[in-house]
Amino acid sequence: MSKDSLVSLIDVKKSFGNNHVLNGLNIEIPKHKISFIIGRSGEGKSVTLKNIIGILKPDSGEVWIDGFKMNDANEAKWNEARKKIGILFQDGALFDSLNIFENISFPIQNHLKMSLKDMETEVEKLLDIVGLPGIQNKYPPEISIGERKRVGLARALALKPQLLLYDEPTTSMDPLVSDLIDNLIYNTQKNLDGITSVVVSHDITSVMNIAEYIFLLHKGKIYFHGTAQEFASSKDELVRQFLTGGRKGPLEVPIA
Repeated sequence: MSKDSLVSLIDVKKSFGNNHVLNGLNIEIPKHKISFIIGRSGEGKSVTLKNIIGILKPDSGEVWIDGFKMNDANEAKWNEARKKIGILFQDGALFDSLNIFENISFPIQNHLKMSLKDMETEVEKLLDIVGLPGIQNKYPPEISIGERKRVGLARALALKPQLLLYDEPTTSMDPLVSDLIDNLIYNTQKNLDGITSVVVSHDITSVMNIAEYIFLLHKGKIYFHGTAQEFASSKDELVRQFLTGGRKGPLEVPIA
């Protein structure tokens, strides 16, 4: 594992029955950058993310987080590692029965010793970071989808993680909300010291807006990795087809 990488997956294989999703995946996530893992549906983006956080375990290969090999880690070690990881799920994954304060403070109550007054101050700071001051007493059904994602990000930041994972953050979003989410990811990365961000997405607009490093998954392996500039200027036919969304090229595009 490189000293410049926060997360490394080495020759990771993962199958579900006869469906071989990851076929010797090698990836090193650079520290302190916004990295995008992109690819078509079914190429293993979310499976890669789940292997990073230990929801899934590889059939073979190695998973390293912050210098520690996690393959044989027990649940206590994984729980310790997950304190360093914040996750923003597709729908925000908020508890509808809890108000916004209770949602954001949930991980704080479970992992830190903090007084109610200090928790209230911390939640207020987190809501300011995501641009939603003063909504502590509202409930998730009372706010928009975009606002729920921002609250989800505030909760993901509650334990001051080193690694932020975003699972398809702009899926089902209109262009204006997608742009807002992109800016939120970018500003969070730039304004918080020591954060490393990984975004799983197939939204090429988001990729070109804010990605600093890009990994393109194809047939269960990393087909391309490089900076956003290298991705945009690549002459590779498969990369060009993915970038432009064209039907002609090495990627098979099913006809509806």
